[in-house]
Amino acid sequence: MAEAKTTEPAPAVVTTQTAGESFWKRELNGATFLSLEHAGHMILVVIVAALLSVGVVTAISLWTGSSGLLSALGAASLIGGSAAKYVEANTAIALVAALVVLVPLMVVLDRRTRAEWLKRTGYADRVAYKVPLYLALGVTVAAKLFAIVQMLTVILTSLAVIGVNGNGVGDMYLYQFLPSAITAVIFGGTAWYLFKLAKGRDNGRAFSTLVMLLSGALAVALFVTAVITLHTPGTSMQPSGGTNFYDDYNNGSSKSLEDLFKY
Repeated sequence: MAEAKTTEPAPAVVTTQTAGESFWKRELNGATFLSLEHAGHMILVVIVAALLSVGVVTAISLWTGSSGLLSALGAASLIGGSAAKYVEANTAIALVAALVVLVPLMVVLDRRTRAEWLKRTGYADRVAYKVPLYLALGVTVAAKLFAIVQMLTVILTSLAVIGVNGNGVGDMYLYQFLPSAITAVIFGGTAWYLFKLAKGRDNGRAFSTLVMLLSGALAVALFVTAVITLHTPGTSMQPSGGTNFYDDYNNGSSKSLEDLFKY
């Protein structure tokens, strides 16, 4: 009789994880301080939306040659045109640095908190979950409404000045309406994500991916524009008075307290 052939089981594939892989897998799949990290995540969602809005205003200001951000703060006339460009360019670089640091932190906190929610049933009913979420939702909705009011103000103003010579309607729509519209879109999208989260629908992965793409594109555009602006002839570190911001410090000619108070 023919002997039955016995098949040996295939050897099991043993997968090993390096220390770095196990560390990141452990850290990104759960939150140690869930309430604190959830509150930090909500704060960062609002801050990143604000940074994107200010970044868009700064980019438009640099691209069009205006002083949009400084004009909004009432400082453009004090600093002067050429020095205002220098300040705007440095503001753009500061925004790039903030986006590079805060956006990845927001994404990490989103990943950690989402992973921990799956392990803790009923956490969405706790006050520690609802208070930061509804506060962030209220701030984003208020910012969107403010932007809509600004847009409506520009529209009504443009209608009121029809027929007036030098009414500057085009500048109003470029420097005021367009940034307000973009701000309304940014905060509106953020508020929609938070609203869905409050209703129990977590779109954190899609939201984080979209924010990373927008932030990356804006950061590159701001940095390149800032470099071009700083190397453009006519951009100066001197305000309208003609004194360099750092002259007094570098030349050791700052006034003493006796000079300041002798009169």
